[in-house]
Formats: sequence, C-alpha cells, structure tokens
Amino acid sequence: MSRFRFSLPLIILFLAGMSEANSRVAFSRPGNMMRIPNVDNTMYNKLFTLNVSSELLSSSQNSSALSVNTMSKSGYQYGASFVKPVEPYNSMELGFHLQKNIVMYSEVYLDVGIQDVLFRQGSDSMYVDGLDTKGVSLFAVLSNKKYFNDYAIATYLGIGSGKINEDSHHYVTNPKQSLGVFLGFNFTTPFLKKNGGINFITEFDGKGLNVGLSAPILKSTYINFGITHFENFGDFPFDETGKPDITGDAPSITFGVGFTMPRLINTDGGVAFLDKGLGNGIYAETDSSILYYDPICTDVVEVLRDSIKVSNYMIDNLYSYNNMLQHSEAVLIDSTRNNLLREQVSLSNQNKAMRHLSRSLRYFYDEEYRVALSEVNIAIELNPHLAIAYGRRGSIYYKLGDSRRATLNWNVALQLDPEFSEIYEMLQAAEENRLKPVEISKNIGDIK
Repeated sequence: MSRFRFSLPLIILFLAGMSEANSRVAFSRPGNMMRIPNVDNTMYNKLFTLNVSSELLSSSQNSSALSVNTMSKSGYQYGASFVKPVEPYNSMELGFHLQKNIVMYSEVYLDVGIQDVLFRQGSDSMYVDGLDTKGVSLFAVLSNKKYFNDYAIATYLGIGSGKINEDSHHYVTNPKQSLGVFLGFNFTTPFLKKNGGINFITEFDGKGLNVGLSAPILKSTYINFGITHFENFGDFPFDETGKPDITGDAPSITFGVGFTMPRLINTDGGVAFLDKGLGNGIYAETDSSILYYDPICTDVVEVLRDSIKVSNYMIDNLYSYNNMLQHSEAVLIDSTRNNLLREQVSLSNQNKAMRHLSRSLRYFYDEEYRVALSEVNIAIELNPHLAIAYGRRGSIYYKLGDSRRATLNWNVALQLDPEFSEIYEMLQAAEENRLKPVEISKNIGDIK
C-alpha cells in the first residue's frame, strides 16, 4: 500500500505528459497560485515539487506543462518548466525561473525575481527559435499571511512585466514590454487538514480573473483544478466539435497534479545539505533540524497548537476570575467602610446620649422631673438600646405619679439588660406598694 501511494503521482504525471502539451500554463510556475508570482513559505521543507497541468480550451485543444521547483540553502527558489502550447501545434518551450526574498518586515515579505527565460522551438517566427528574451518577466511581489484558528489567508500584491502582464493563448512573440499589477488570495481551510488543508485560489493576473483550488489527496500529493479568464467562461465551447478559433483571452479549464519530495535526512539526524542555514532571506532564522517532511512533526505541531489554544482559554478564564475577585474586593472595602462609618456614628451618638443622661440625673436630684424627662427622651432617641435610659425614664414617671408608664419603661430596660438587678428590685417594691420616694431617689442615683 505504501509503495502504491508513492507510485500513484508518478503514474498520473506520466499519463499527463503524453497528452498535448500557452506559455504560462496554470500551476506551472513556482509557488502555490495559478499564474501570478507568489511566495510559498513551505518550500524550505521540500526537496522539490513536481507539477503537471493542462489547460483545456475545447474538447480537442489544450496546452500542457511539466514543471519542477526547488529552493537552495541560500534561500533562492528555482524553477524549470516544459510547455507544449496549443498553438503552433508543433511548438514547445523550456523555461527557467528564479526568485529571492529581499525584505522581511513583521509579517510582510518582499520577493523579487525573474521568470520566463525561454528556449523555444517551432515558434511563430523562425527568428525567435532558441533563447527568447522578449518575453522575460521581471516581478516584485508583497506577501502576507494571516491565521484565524484553523483557517489562513495569504495575500499577494505585485507588479510584473513580460508574460506576467501579457500571455495570449496565441503563441506569438510580443516585442513590447509593459508593466502590470497583479493581485491574488490563497485561502487555506481545515478540510483534509491532516494532509495540509484544501486551498481556494482567486487571482487577477492583469488581464483576467482566475479561480481554482488545490486539494491534498495525500501528504505528498495534491490535485489542482481551476478556471482561467473566469469572466469569459460563458464563451467556453462545450458543444463545438473540431478545432474552434481560439482568442487570446479565451477561458480554459485547468487540471493538474503535484508531487512533493521531502528533504532527505542524513545519517547524523540532520537535514541533508541544510547545515549552514538558508542564507539571509525569509528563512534565515529557521531551525534546520525541523526542515524536513515528517508526519510526526506535523502531529507535534498540531498538539502544540491545541495546547496554546487551551492555555489562551485558561488565561482568559483567569483574567475573568481576577476581575471578579477585584470586584469582590471593592465590595468588601465598601462594606468595611460603611461598618466603620456606622461604628463611628454609633460611638458619637453613645457619647451624646450619656451626656444627656448625666444632665437628666442632675435635674432629677433637683426635682425638675419634666426637664429630666426631656433629657432622657433625647438620650433614647440618640441610642434606643440603652437599658439605663429606660430605667431612669421609668423612675421619672413614677415620681410624676404615672405608675403604668414607669412599669412599662422598667420592663423595656429588663428586655435590653436582663441582669439589671436594680430594676427587679424597683418592680417588686412597686408591686408590693412599698417603694418610697427616698428609695427611688437612692436607686435612681445608682443608675449611671
């Protein structure tokens, strides 16, 4: 089964190479987009990638390409492509491509390169067979990749000349060089995540819109599908027979397959020919000990990613718990302050009440019972829990001849202070009608 898995890509490539083989055929240039230059940040762990693709323009017309791409230890990406275009029928070309990262700022990378250095045979003109420098493509591309949980989106924006800006299906030589802008997006999803995830591709190459997807059927094998010049797809000749006339911007349906060869591991456990790093470019700070294709490493990375997610959730929970504790602390501080304030108010009222009680005692001895009663009432208003105040008010009422109120106040004093023995004595004496004014005066004097 393992042997079949590695043989399947080679069988598909062999069969596709037998078909009819447009200069920039989709999926035939370095990177993971269809036609525009881009940055493939995973090239550092690949020895090389092999792609075969075909653009179907009608039921009997297609352009095919076979390409191989690799990265050197100095950080240069190299590519070579063999293309058999649809027109002229007997033409073919061999192309070479070079790319290098020159600037890395935060998560934005700037790559420059040259593509479409072509050797032609059977071109539209006998004077351009061999090396063709008129279609050379120079480019600069800015790239950025953002991650959102299990999803990621890469953005590519750049300028290019030559065939990047103008690549007609008519296999003709364009003597004019012009500069154009291209833009592309590569959206990575968690579908087939264990093999790397399915990528959805959208790009504008300066002349038309291309859409496609790349699906990894194995860890080292992926299939590509796309539509070029999507804006003209309604003109695709589904029902025409023979060989219809092909316009320069005709739409095409693209099929392809790619195979990735992982970097080899040497006997010392390191990565073959990567001991000196990858130069000063985008991959310069990458640890070479992990730059090889190993499913175990992929699993470890996934486990670490999940651990980071769990840690982030724990941090969020702890942050929320800390906020709750801070709120509880603020509530307790406010409650403590309120209690202290009540104690201070209570202590102040206690002092005022005792002063009024002291005055009431003086007025009681002077037999100014009404004034003494007023002072006691003020003391009770300030502190309604003073047993001595009720006891004294009961004695004042008794002196005023109001025995009922006197008994009522003495009973309140006993409820507040059951151990108030003098009140027991006065209640018992009043009940036996043996309480004398002198004794009242004597007892009330003891109540301070």
